[in-house]
Amino acid sequence: MERNAFDVRLPDLGEVDEVRVVQWLRGAGSTVAEGEDLLEVETEKTTFVVPAPANGRLAEIVAVEGATVERGGVLGRIERSE
Repeated sequence: MERNAFDVRLPDLGEVDEVRVVQWLRGAGSTVAEGEDLLEVETEKTTFVVPAPANGRLAEIVAVEGATVERGGVLGRIERSE
């Protein structure tokens, strides 16, 4: 992984072990701002929005729509803005 890039991981959602990626709200190559809604994931009971953890460019979508991701799993990668 590049020095200025980092993994966007599924945040801790309490007792939830895995989620399904519903929809990416930003596409690969898009500029994102910290706190901006990045994607939606769902559990058996509800839907959550995952925010961008930093400013930068969404360099890669790792977990495509429909994919199941376990706690701590990689969703995508952001190249940080300097």
